[in-house]
Amino acid sequence: MNDRLARLVDTAKGRPVRVGIVSMYDVENNAVRILAGTLRKAGHHVAEIYFKDWISNHLDPATDAELDNLVGVVRDEQLDFVCISIRASAYYNAARILTDHLHDVLDVPVLWGGMHPTLMGAQCIQTADMVLQGEGEIALQQLGDRIRDGGDVLATGNMLFQTSDGVRKNALLPLIENLDTLTYRDYTTHDHKYFIWGKKVEKGDPMHGDPVFQMMGSRGCIYKCSYCYNSTYKKDVYPGQKWFRVRSPASMVDEINEARKHWDFKRIRFDDEVFNFQLDWLEDFCERYPREVGLPFEVFIEPKLVNAERMRMLRDAGLVSVYMGVQSSERVTGHLYDRRVKNSTIGDIATLFHELGIKGHFQLIFDDPVSTSEDKQKLFEMISEFPHPFDLYLFSMTVFPGSELNHKLLESGLISEYDIEGTATKTFYQHRINLEYPRPVEDTFWIALTQMLSKPFVPRAMLKPLAKSDFLKKHPWPLIQMAHAANYVKMGTTAVNMAANGEMTKTLMRRWLSFDRVITT
Repeated sequence: MNDRLARLVDTAKGRPVRVGIVSMYDVENNAVRILAGTLRKAGHHVAEIYFKDWISNHLDPATDAELDNLVGVVRDEQLDFVCISIRASAYYNAARILTDHLHDVLDVPVLWGGMHPTLMGAQCIQTADMVLQGEGEIALQQLGDRIRDGGDVLATGNMLFQTSDGVRKNALLPLIENLDTLTYRDYTTHDHKYFIWGKKVEKGDPMHGDPVFQMMGSRGCIYKCSYCYNSTYKKDVYPGQKWFRVRSPASMVDEINEARKHWDFKRIRFDDEVFNFQLDWLEDFCERYPREVGLPFEVFIEPKLVNAERMRMLRDAGLVSVYMGVQSSERVTGHLYDRRVKNSTIGDIATLFHELGIKGHFQLIFDDPVSTSEDKQKLFEMISEFPHPFDLYLFSMTVFPGSELNHKLLESGLISEYDIEGTATKTFYQHRINLEYPRPVEDTFWIALTQMLSKPFVPRAMLKPLAKSDFLKKHPWPLIQMAHAANYVKMGTTAVNMAANGEMTKTLMRRWLSFDRVITT
């Protein structure tokens, strides 16, 4: 092992380890909280460090003051090593900056974990002392226990280590089959949680006060969309294992009620890739949830799973909103993203949501290299038939390393390696669509028109003729101004309603209140 690891093993042997877990640009980070809870339950000391927050299309680099504050927390907590959670490949360079600074100032060992280290471990171990790949709960606890107990640290599963003889890579541990055995995420309030932002270091959990409690009742996904890391995990990381696993409704409800002891949230958002629609599980959830929790909730679903009977069950249990990926036109969604759903099916689903009184939040992807004018027009026409109210979430296509989309576009010569996140950092400035982003003029035309469809105060009888204007396709400036005005009206109305309901928090204002990078909504 390298000198930093050798010193760690020597100094921490015989006592619980003192670990810092850093979340970059993400105060919600599920992984940090569950890993922290797991290590604390095993008797180790954990400092949770939330380093900066996610700001819509404006993730700026760490400042000297923020890096110094990070060093100060690590020093004050007397940490043996620091873990950095890298939830997406765009954060790779940001993690390098933090790691190099901790190495230079404190010479403390640093471990990386998350999606990017799992897919790009050989790259990451060139900077980090340790890389944790795949699911982290069992491996990280084993690492801590072996350091404390004098075990063979270098034999820890899921881990890559820098050693004097080169890189040591260990086999992955099996996936956790029973998710109910996992420790709940830690939302308790204590002095070992930090939020570093600018020159400030605040103690306490930065999520407290947010109106929405976000949680997951499953891991993995049953689908293989080309842009998503799930397809790569299933095929390349955990082949032959059951990737999609589900918690029991009893476990989910119990975690919600445990969190309510520390935090007065107003609704729940289940952030599963797809909410579980298996009938016996759903019947249990829909009977238990309203009785034991009773808060309004939101889910993410996939069009192929939508079923009137099951949606009605969820609505009666408290479902108020659904997030669903439409992505693009029928041709592009099937050809590029490996999601084969007919436009007519999407239209029927939007109508069903409306009839049930469930608000639809439909997600679209723009800036892809294959959509034709006809594709963009068909997408506009499909959405123009959706009944109000509904929301649109417009995203700019990003390509993750190792994804099927990555391979597909590289092989066809439509992108270069510089367009792949990790090298690229498009997520930092064009995750959600901003109309000022430099893209082809006709794309801006269709984006401006499409995003106005979700505003009930913008007449569709006006938008449909504008969609046929050859002049505006070449000179969309008037449409851009209309789209901006519509966004301001909607954002203002939403902010007023949230303020009236006590849901407008400083976190939301910090993330979204900026007129120079207004996103389409």
